[in-house]
Amino acid sequence: MKKLLNLSLIILVFSYIFFSLVFYFNSAQAQGGVLVGAKILGVCGNGILEIEEVCDHGVDNGQYGYCKADCSGLGIRCGDGIVQSEHGEECDDGNTSSGDGCDSSCQSEPVISGGGGGGGTYLPPVPTKVVLMGKAYPFSDMSILMDGKLIKTVKSDSKADFKAEITDITAGIWSFSVWAKDKNNIKSITYTLTFRVNANTITTVSGIFLPSTIGLNKTSLNKGEILNIFGQTVPEIEVKVHVFSTEHIETVVSDNIGAWLLPFDTIVLEDGSHVIKAQSQITPEEKSGFGQILSFYVGEDRDIDDLDLFCLYADLNKDGRVNLIDFSILLYWFGKYNICADQNGNDVVDLPDFSIMLYHWTG
Repeated sequence: MKKLLNLSLIILVFSYIFFSLVFYFNSAQAQGGVLVGAKILGVCGNGILEIEEVCDHGVDNGQYGYCKADCSGLGIRCGDGIVQSEHGEECDDGNTSSGDGCDSSCQSEPVISGGGGGGGTYLPPVPTKVVLMGKAYPFSDMSILMDGKLIKTVKSDSKADFKAEITDITAGIWSFSVWAKDKNNIKSITYTLTFRVNANTITTVSGIFLPSTIGLNKTSLNKGEILNIFGQTVPEIEVKVHVFSTEHIETVVSDNIGAWLLPFDTIVLEDGSHVIKAQSQITPEEKSGFGQILSFYVGEDRDIDDLDLFCLYADLNKDGRVNLIDFSILLYWFGKYNICADQNGNDVVDLPDFSIMLYHWTG
């Protein structure tokens, strides 16, 4: 009876932790991956500018030319870069200055007359455009997505530099994603960023740096065998390869086409499962994040068929999703050893494995 009560208590506690973390995790994703602690805010709508409020126009909140209804910023108005024809706007160039073709009241201005009776001079507005620039792999096809939809592909040059221009776009908040495949057809992680695009403005984002791709020549080997780790990145730069569970960091230099190879001696590893990841570095200040995380197993006379016991990316029932079913399996093995549920390979199913599951959560 006592054991049953203890088990029930554990389930209740971890269910509470799980749903709390999922809530905050999803909230963090919606806010660009930053968890925001709870704060006591002012009262929006009382006409008093209080903490966390950008503006507060009282009863006028939410109306044209005034603050948004939630006091998070100015709402629709002349100068927001969007033509609000229902409010009498003829134009909106993103400012309230006259003399640039659209006056301070968002009315079209007459064409500037030329001297001596000549024709007028038309000054075309600056186009609304986004430019994405960065580094990937030499001569790779870069896939550019906008709000999850593929909109164009561009090719990087011999130095792995790429540039993508998006012109079919309107003002607003957009999410852009970039990914590529290397010379071995290994796909990179997807690099995503979200920002506001203003009308009649060229928004340039530079410094995008896709992490190195990574691959293994085998995923199961005996202790002391050489594991060949390889990938592609920017030519002639350092690649730092991290091998866990006990961390080992090795550094290699990519060749003139960005390819690199690390023969890793597994004699330094304990028997069991391990993970590996890589990071590209041009200078100590200019480096990528980590790319794909791969898993392999070191053990004497291990049958390759036993790899079916591994559960990559916390998909414990291997249905292509990470959800409550996988959580139930992890909870069953919590505090014990299971090669599938032990995601970080420390020989026990514990909170770090739970955190890994949350990272890969699909719902």
